[in-house]
Amino acid sequence: MTATEFLLVCMAVLGSLAFAGASVALWVAAVRMREASARMDSATENFNRVTNELVEQLGESAERAAGEVERVEHLLDLSEGIAERLDGTTAATYRAITSPVIKGAALAEGTKRAARRLGGRRGVAGHESRGGR
Repeated sequence: MTATEFLLVCMAVLGSLAFAGASVALWVAAVRMREASARMDSATENFNRVTNELVEQLGESAERAAGEVERVEHLLDLSEGIAERLDGTTAATYRAITSPVIKGAALAEGTKRAARRLGGRRGVAGHESRGGR
């Protein structure tokens, strides 16, 4: 065997070893990629399951909130009606009470003045006890 043949055989053996090493490295990489893909599939399924549950809960919460908003709007409408009725009742009560009270006070004052003039003195109806004004 000549040096050239020996060199060619060494190169063929080294090339075969390099090819085998590259094949093993690619096989290891493929196995790791398959494991990573399986983990990614599992994580994706878990994410989808959790996300779907959360979206469902969010929808239920939104429906409950909408119901509460409608309830609050109804209560506000009721309270507005009650406030309007109360304002009307208060005004009617004020008019019903103040008019006779004012008229009664005016009648009392007029009667007192008339009594003074008719009696001829200022201290009529208990005013004498204050010093005879």
